[in-house]
Formats: sequence, C-alpha cells, structure tokens
Amino acid sequence: MLSSIPTYDELATLIASRFAMLRAPYMEWANLARRAIQGLPYDARQLDALERFINERRAELRIAIIIASEHLEEAQLTSLRSQATMSKSAWRSLKKRELVNLKDGFRLISY
Repeated sequence: MLSSIPTYDELATLIASRFAMLRAPYMEWANLARRAIQGLPYDARQLDALERFINERRAELRIAIIIASEHLEEAQLTSLRSQATMSKSAWRSLKKRELVNLKDGFRLISY
C-alpha cells in the first residue's frame, strides 16, 4: 500500500477517504448484527460479506494510522482526526488488529 513515508496531506486524504468509506457499511453491519443478536431474521450472507469488507478496509486503514501515529506530532494527529471526522476512540480502535464480528464488533466500530 505505502512504499515510503507519505506527507501529512497524503495521509490525511487517505485516512479521511478510507474512514468515510466505512461509515455506511458500519451502520449496515450494526443493523444486521443487532437483528442477529436479538434473534430476529437477518441475512447471514450479507452480515458475513459486510464483516469481510469492513475487516479488509480496517486492515488497510490500520497501516496508514500506524504510520501517522509514528511520524506525526500530536497536534497534527488531532488535526488529521478532525479532518477525517474521527474520534480518538475510533482512531484507537482502528490501530488494533482485532476483527469486527458479532462478539467484538460493537466496541470496535465507530461512525
């Protein structure tokens, strides 16, 4: 994905766009997951497809977030999170390698 250390602007653009791509799938996953947990009818294939999509995007985003965390000052990170409309808890969640699933998903997703 990244072969050299990107600039602040490159990281900000990448992180903001990738995080924005997760908002709709996060909400759709949450709605299906709630139905599954409540024992209501739900589309299991759609839930699985969403989990795969979300986890793949989170893995890609994790790389950029780790690079930003290691190479940017705290003020720049705060500005970057603001530009991406991402909370500090969403940032921390995306730094983790954990997968979104019915057991852990609700504490990992933030939209």
